[in-house]
Amino acid sequence: MESRLSLMSFLLDSAYTTLRQNAEHLGLDEALFVPPGGYRSVLGTLKHAAAWSHVYHSFAFDTNPCKWSQLDWPHGARDTVVKSQAYVDDVIAWMDVAHQKWQASLQGVAEGQLVELHSLHWGESAPLFDIITRIAGHHLYHAGEINQLRSIYKGEAWEEGEEVEENNAPSAGHRVIPPWRTGS
Repeated sequence: MESRLSLMSFLLDSAYTTLRQNAEHLGLDEALFVPPGGYRSVLGTLKHAAAWSHVYHSFAFDTNPCKWSQLDWPHGARDTVVKSQAYVDDVIAWMDVAHQKWQASLQGVAEGQLVELHSLHWGESAPLFDIITRIAGHHLYHAGEINQLRSIYKGEAWEEGEEVEENNAPSAGHRVIPPWRTGS
């Protein structure tokens, strides 16, 4: 039987993997895409998800936690993104670093410490298992958001064979063949 700690680590890792897979092979044009009427790009969403992962980790584990404004942002703290592939890659790498910090810190946690209170950035505290669950949920939320943005950018709808028309918009001509069906 798995320990609660290993399950929490697995939850966080699985959620991060989903987020990370949705950022695979992200080119600059796609990273900068904002749908009509939207306000945040794929890149902006990744930057947001990475930043909060760093903040929550810092408040949970660091003696002197870093606030949003104190983070070691890729290319420095800025209100706008740098429109370059290097910046996209650096934001993704920064997101990877946040996850690595979580996993390294969890290696030093004992089973019983999951219920111990850790600081949150707004001045309250929560059990470590709750903070891990929040970060995992945040990763999954933004993974779905990125998946949707990338689908809109590519003009894709459902996987071939998924004839679910929940929004009453026909997807004929916009289906994609999933990699597992083509062997690639």
